[in-house]
Amino acid sequence: MRHARTWSTAVGVGALALSLGMTTTAPANAADDAGTTSQGTTAQTKAAIRLSAGYLDIGLDSSGTVTGLKDSRTGTDHLAPGKSASLVSLVVDGRQVRPTKVTRSGNRLTFTNKKAGIRIVVKAENRAGYGTLEAVEVEGPAGADVQTLLWGPLPTSVDQTIGQTVGVVRDKQFAIGLRPLTDRTEGAWPQEYQDFGWENEVADNPDDLQVALPHALEEWSAAGRTPWGSVLRAFTFDYTKERARQGIDGYRIPVGPLPGGNGRIAGSKIALFGASPEMAPTVLSNIASGEHLPYPTQDGQWQKTAQASSQSFLVLGDLKTDNTAAAADFAKAAGMDYIYSLPNAVGPWQSTGHYQFNSSLGGSDAGAAAAVDIAKAKGVRLGVHTISNFVSLNDPYVKPNWSPDLTLGQRATLTRPMAAGDTTLHLSGCAPLASGLQGRSLLIGSEIVIYANSSQVGNECQVTGLDRGGWGTVAAAHDSGGTVARVPQNQYGGALGGLGILGDLSDRFSTIWNTTGIMSNSYDGLEGASYSGWGSYGVAKLVNGTYEKTEAKDGFVTETSRMTSNTWDALTRASWGEVGSTSMNQVFTNNAFYQANFLPGMLGWISLDGAETPLSLESKLARGAGLNAGVGFQTSVASLTKGGDHATMLLDTIKQWETARNLGAFTEAQKARFRDQSTNWHLTVVKPGQEWSLQELDAGGNPIGEPAKVVTPTPRLGTDTLPSAATAHHLYEGKVTTNTPATTRYEVTAGALPKGLRLNPDTGGIVGTPERATTGTFTITAYSTDGLPAATQQYRIAVRR
Repeated sequence: MRHARTWSTAVGVGALALSLGMTTTAPANAADDAGTTSQGTTAQTKAAIRLSAGYLDIGLDSSGTVTGLKDSRTGTDHLAPGKSASLVSLVVDGRQVRPTKVTRSGNRLTFTNKKAGIRIVVKAENRAGYGTLEAVEVEGPAGADVQTLLWGPLPTSVDQTIGQTVGVVRDKQFAIGLRPLTDRTEGAWPQEYQDFGWENEVADNPDDLQVALPHALEEWSAAGRTPWGSVLRAFTFDYTKERARQGIDGYRIPVGPLPGGNGRIAGSKIALFGASPEMAPTVLSNIASGEHLPYPTQDGQWQKTAQASSQSFLVLGDLKTDNTAAAADFAKAAGMDYIYSLPNAVGPWQSTGHYQFNSSLGGSDAGAAAAVDIAKAKGVRLGVHTISNFVSLNDPYVKPNWSPDLTLGQRATLTRPMAAGDTTLHLSGCAPLASGLQGRSLLIGSEIVIYANSSQVGNECQVTGLDRGGWGTVAAAHDSGGTVARVPQNQYGGALGGLGILGDLSDRFSTIWNTTGIMSNSYDGLEGASYSGWGSYGVAKLVNGTYEKTEAKDGFVTETSRMTSNTWDALTRASWGEVGSTSMNQVFTNNAFYQANFLPGMLGWISLDGAETPLSLESKLARGAGLNAGVGFQTSVASLTKGGDHATMLLDTIKQWETARNLGAFTEAQKARFRDQSTNWHLTVVKPGQEWSLQELDAGGNPIGEPAKVVTPTPRLGTDTLPSAATAHHLYEGKVTTNTPATTRYEVTAGALPKGLRLNPDTGGIVGTPERATTGTFTITAYSTDGLPAATQQYRIAVRR
C-alpha cells in the first residue's frame, strides 16, 4: 500500500459522470469475428456512453471505442483525426483482443467480446477534477493465456507540450492527463507489442535527453509524441505465472510468478483528467493525495510545487566524519542546507547490494548517524549517493554464495558433461546468449563462466573461449542436463537485483534513513530495477517501497537517473548532467523536459573549484537563475579549504544568487537575459536578503552599461486570477497566484468558499462542484518562507443556478 498523506482533499464520491446516447453507425475498425484488431482509423461516431473526467469528455461508441476527447468547456475535440482505439483491451495468446460491446450499470462499465470470450468490468469513480478507472474483473476464454490489460492508447491531436513521464499533454488551452495509480499499472506501452497502439510511430527520445541514451525514457512513459499528436497509455501484465518480459533491446528475461494471487491483472487502475494548463499541477496534487500515492513535501508543501525542491547542495568527494563540521560550515556560507557524500561512483559503501557504510562515514549506521548529528548541529542535512540495485561483485548477494534473488536471463541445459578445465560447453539452445544484455557471463551451478563466442552447430549451441571460475567462483565439473542461465550485468560489471532484492533494498534504504537521519539520496542506476525484467513495476517496488517505509516525509530530497510514470510522485527531481560531460545546451534541453513534466529546475552537477574565477561561477549561477534551477556543486572539502578567502568569497557569491533566485527577486526580463549564454554577470549584495546590484559584464569581466537594482518582492496575491462565476452542479476550477516562489501554503482565513469547492493548500488551486446557487466571499492568505510577510486577498465566487 502506498502512503496516505496526513491532510486530504475533499472529493466527490460516486460514479464517474456517465450519460447515454444513441450510436448511429458502427465503428470502421470494430473487431472481426476472431475478436482481434489493431488500432486503425474510423469515421466519427456519435457516443453511446460519455465519461467526464474533470473537463475531459470521453465519448465511447457501443463497442467501447473512443470517439471523442472533448474539452467540455469549449466543445473542442482533441481526438486525433482518423485514429481510433478501445478504451481498454486485452492481449490474449499474443494477440490484442478489443471489445465489441460496452454496457453500463451504475458506475460499472462492462466491455465484452463474446466471440473472443473476453469480459472486462471497469469501475468508474468521480473525484475532484478527475476520474478513476479500475479493472475490477477480467475474464478470458477458457484455456487461453490472458497476458496483458491495455489502457488505450488514447490518440490525441495535442502536440505542443508532451510530459512523457507525468503523462500530461497540453497546449495553451487544454491539458489532458493519464496517471497510473498502482505500482503494477505501468504508464507506458509494453515493448513486446510494438505493432499495437501506434507504438512504431512513438518517438523514442523526443526531448533529446542525453540521459535517455542508449535506452529511451519512452518505455516507462505514460505519454508519447507521434507525428500526428500524442498518445496516453498504460498497461498491467499478468504475473500469475512466469513470463519472459522484453526490454527495449529485445532480450527477454523470465520473471514471476508473484505469490498469493498478487499477479492478477484485475486491480489495474488509472486516473484521467482534462483541465486548463495552469490547473494541471493542482489536479495532479489532488490525484496524489486522493488516491494515496506518495506525497513528499518540502517545507510542508507538496514537493512538485515547492521552490525548496530545486535547492542547491554541495556534492563532496572527500566527505568524512572528521571533516563533516567543516563541510557543513562551507554549505552554510553558500546558503545551502545539504551536503552530499560521493567518494566514488557508487557512494560511501563497502559494497552495493547490502549497502553497509564504509569507513568514510564510520563504517556502520551508528557511525553515519554520528556524522549526521555533526552536520545537524550546524543546521545542515546530510545525503548519500546510492546506485539502486547494481550489486557489486564483493557483495554477499554474489559471494560466497549466489543469491537466488539476483536477476537471471534465459536458461538452457547442458547437452554434454563439462569438466572443470573445459573451455567449450554445449547447450540445448542459443537463446540465453542473445544480444540485448551487458556482459557475457553464465551461471552454471554455483560457478560463473565468462564466454567469448557462441554459434549454432547442428542441434546444439556451442559456446567457446570460456574463462572458468569468474567473479571469484570455483571452476567445477557439471553433468549433462544441468541448467545454464545468462547473467545480466550492470554498467559497472556487477549483477542486478531481482524483485526480492528490490524489496530488500527498500527495507535497507528506509532503515538507513530512519536510523541515521540522512535526508537526501540519489537513485543512480535506477534503470537497473527495470532491466531486472520487471520494467517500471521493479522501479516502483524500490522507490515507492522505500518511500512508504521512510519516516521523514518532509524535507527528504531524492534524485534519480531515470523517471518512470509510476514513481513520479515519490521522486523529488532529476538533476541530469555531470562535470565535464554535459554541455550547457544539454542542460537547457534537460530543463525543458523538467518543465514539461512539472519537475523542479536543476543544472545537474557542476564543478566548483576553490580557485575558480568569479566570472566563471557567476555565469553558471546566472543560467540557474534564468531557469529557476538549482545546482549540485561538485567539489571537495580539501579544495574549498585550500581556496581560503577566495573560496569563502565564491561561497558567498553562490549564497547571494541562490537567495535572490529563491525569493523571486529577478524580473522576467532579467531571467530572459540570463538564459542568453553569451552574457556574463556580477551580483553584489546591498541589503542581505532584500536588495542587490546586478551588473552585466563582457567576456573580460568589464562592466556593460549601468547596474540594475534587484529587489525581493513583497508577497502579494493576484487580484484577477480567480474566475468569479460558477454554476451549481458543474465543475469549477480556478487558481490564485502569488508574485514570489517562496510561497509555501495557502489558507482560507476569513469567510468561506461556496460549499462543494476546496482550496488546495499546496498549489492555490480551487476545484470542486458547487452544490447550490450562492455567493461566497472569502479571504485567502499565502504564507512564505525566509521571514517574508503573509499576503492576503479577498475573493468572491458567485454560483449561478
